[in-house]
This record gives sequence, C-alpha cells and structure tokens, in this order.
Amino acid sequence: MAVTFVSLAVAYGEAQADTLAPVTGDVPASVSAQIETIQSKPAYAHTSWGMRVADLATGAVLIDQGGDRSLTPGSIMKVYSSATVLDLYGPDYRFHTLVYRAGAVSGGVLDGDLVLVASGDFSFGLREQPDGTLGFNNFPEIDHNYADTGFAGGALVKGSDPLAALDDLAKAVHASGIAEVRGDVIIDTRLFDTYRDPTDGIISPIWLNENVIDIVTTAASAGQPATIDWRPKTAATKVVAEVMTVAENPKPIRIETPAPGEVRVTGEIAAGSPPTLNIWHVPDPAAFARTAFIEALRRADVKVEANPLGRNPADKLPDSAALSAGTKVAEHVSPPLSEYVKVVLKVSYNRGAHLLLCLAAVKAGSRDCEAGIGKELELLDRLGVSRQSTYVFDGAGSDDHAKTAPADQTTVLTRIVKEPWGGSIRHGMAILGVDGTQAANGVGTPAAGHIQIKDGTRITMAPGDYQGVIIAKTQVGYIEAKSGRDLAFAIFLNTAPFASIGDFIAADHDIAAIAAAIQQAY
Repeated sequence: MAVTFVSLAVAYGEAQADTLAPVTGDVPASVSAQIETIQSKPAYAHTSWGMRVADLATGAVLIDQGGDRSLTPGSIMKVYSSATVLDLYGPDYRFHTLVYRAGAVSGGVLDGDLVLVASGDFSFGLREQPDGTLGFNNFPEIDHNYADTGFAGGALVKGSDPLAALDDLAKAVHASGIAEVRGDVIIDTRLFDTYRDPTDGIISPIWLNENVIDIVTTAASAGQPATIDWRPKTAATKVVAEVMTVAENPKPIRIETPAPGEVRVTGEIAAGSPPTLNIWHVPDPAAFARTAFIEALRRADVKVEANPLGRNPADKLPDSAALSAGTKVAEHVSPPLSEYVKVVLKVSYNRGAHLLLCLAAVKAGSRDCEAGIGKELELLDRLGVSRQSTYVFDGAGSDDHAKTAPADQTTVLTRIVKEPWGGSIRHGMAILGVDGTQAANGVGTPAAGHIQIKDGTRITMAPGDYQGVIIAKTQVGYIEAKSGRDLAFAIFLNTAPFASIGDFIAADHDIAAIAAAIQQAY
C-alpha cells in the first residue's frame, strides 16, 4: 500500500488539474488556504471533490466547488429519509405498540389468543431514558449495531434494558385481569412486509434489542477460557462459547450458527484487553419476540400454555378490525419520532433509516417498503431537488448506486428550516467535538460545538484485501459561524485509497477541518 501512496504523490501535479473543479465565490483567504492544504495531500490526488456552502437565511451560495456534480453520498442520504418521515408523521408522533385479547376472559382465564401488534418502534424500550429521550453512543464508542464492522469500541446502549417494554406490557396484561392464556401468543407484523436489505439485514415491524443478540467477551488469564455474556437471554437462542484468552496476537472472534437457534462464538481475546462486543442478527424477529413475550408474561404471573419456541403462528391472526379498543389489554407508548430521527442521525443507524422509508410506505397505503422511496422523491421534488442529480435506492445510503449533489443537500438543508419539523433534522445531527459520530472530531478547536454534521462513509476492499477504496466520505449540515451567521454546507470526497481504518477517519478529520475553517472565517 505504501507504494501506491508514493505513486499517487508523484502523479499529483497532473491529476490536480484534471480532477479538481475551481473553488468559486467570495472565499476568505483562510478558507482557500485550508481547502488547498487538504486537497493537495497525496492521498487525494485522484479524488473527486464537491462542495457548496450557502447562507441559511437567504440561500445565497458563498462557496462552490463542483457543487452540481452528482456524486456517491453514503449515509448523508439519511437526511432525505429522515425529512420524509418527519414530513409525513410530524416530530411529535409516537409509536403505540398494543396488546389485544382475541377471546373472552372469565375468572382471569383468557379463552383465546393474545395478540401483540407491532408498530415499527425500533427502540421498543431498549434506548428509552428516564428523561423521555432515546440513548445513543458517542465515538469512539461504536453503536452496538456496528459491532460487526471491524471497528474497535463496540458498546451496549447505556442505561438500557432490551426486555423493558415486554415486561411492562406483560405486567399490564396481568393488571387487566388476565392470569392465564388458554390460546396462543401471536406477534402481528402486518404493518408492512418484512424487508431484507442486501447490505444491512432485516427490517421488520417488530424489534427486540433492535433484533440482534449482543455478545460480550471478557478476557481471563492467558491460557484460560474467556467469559461470555449476552443479551437478551431467551429460550430462543442458545449461545455456545469456545473463546480462549491468549497473551498476544489473538485470532478474530467469529460468530456462527451451526443449527437454528444456536450461536457459536469462537476465536481468541488478548489477556488484559477490554471486553469485546460482537452481535448476531436474529433471522426471525417475530418468532424471537414471541418467545421473549411469553417469557415476560410468565415472569408477570400470567400462565401461558403455548410453547414459547417455534414459529410465530401468524396464520391464527384475526381480522385487524376485530382488534378494537374494547379488546385492548396493554399498550406501550414510545418517545416522540424526533428522538428516533436523532438516533438515526447521531450514530448513522442504517436499519433505522431503512425503517423510516417503510413507515413512509405505510403512509402511501403500501406494505412494500420500497414504496417509501416514492414518498421521499415527492418531498425532494417539493423542496426543489432535481431528479437529474439525485437518485434514491434506499433509506440509508447503503447502495452505492445512490447519487446526490452538494447543491441538492444544501438546497434541502436551507429549505427545511422553514418546515415545522426542520429543527428535528438540525438538532438530531452529530455535533463537532461533542457527540455522536463527531464526538472525537475537532475536540478543543474553536469550531467545536458550532457545527452540526451528518457524515457518510462508503468503503470497500478489492479482492484479496490488496487495495482499500474510500468510495465516499461526506459531510453535510449546519454551521453556526463565528459572526453569528447561519450556514448550510455539503462537502463530498469520492474515491481515495486507504490502508487502515485510520485512513478514512483521517479523511473525516480533513473534511471537518474545512468546515471548521469556514466556521471561523464567516
């Protein structure tokens, strides 16, 4: 890889003229100098850049560098999907997960089934904090959903209990007068059809621990088996551990599924190292939730005759019209939708962003999540984004066919501040040097705390792991300038080499350094 960097440095002089558009606008000298310093680095010799900065009050373009170019965006597409669901539902919308009885109750005995109707609440108690907000991790801690990406620092959501909502519902069922269920327990997932994203996994109407098993490995003394713990613990999943503690050079921890419901953890961990988090994606969320709900009912002293294991008996579901207010026995109400958007933006939660388009599809009268793309395009049309430069393939920006332009992003960011839900986008973004994905970026600089950022990253390795490519490293958001002026900005970098995780973290720092220079200069 070092040879590649040298060759890029030698070729830089020629590549600069061919690939870099000129920076236009009334650009302060300090900003011009910072842009030139960063873009002239050898690693960016063959990189495509796009940039636009606009005044938030007037929309006037202050800085432009190929701002109309349609480039690969990565996770900044979450701005569009977040805007779509907020526009359709409103920031104060709350998820109501209801439990109904399908049968009569006599003497505390339900002669029929108990039905939990999934609402699309991806937290479902997991992230709920005492103050009514949803919790999230700040870099260098990595959200548990990304504990299988190769980043070190995967962490559980703080102050969380993955079974909290189910336990509360079970207690409410008992309080309603039901002490025994003679029929079955069923999870109703008819809100939308479960979507299987080829990159990010399953998006279901029902979520329990965001449909992953968190597996924590703790080192012992060298030569001794490591300690394994996991959550949530249910009869649906058996975890078998074969991880040894070694003095150095540990083999990677691997998660395998040798049989349905069995998770096998193998590998090594170095003595003295911090605990390691890995995750296993649940293949059948409805069956997983059903098992956990039956167990929660039993903890709440509700006798359930049905076998907690096996498939979710969706074929037994009554007509939705039969599930009425008169048969409701329990309800879980979530924090507001704005908190969910905040989690999606702060930690760049891919499956959460896909869910937003599933919810948009529901508003379109469809159970097909891909119908949500049509609702997103309708909003972008209304906001003045051209379909000639922006192409939407999913809610998260995980499909590298997706494209958008810096000009499109700043157009949206400028215009949504006039919408009643626009503040939920701005205040949901990570803050430079403070929280989310940007907590460790720009710390201690004058710009820290004054730039709200949604970042995007798309990387890949060539076959054989011989070459790594940063397909996209992007940042968009809002700048509270030193003068008090409010700005919208978008900075895109496409196609650069990387040899380690540190290389694209460095690219993120470089882009933030340009934004910080802008913050100080205006």
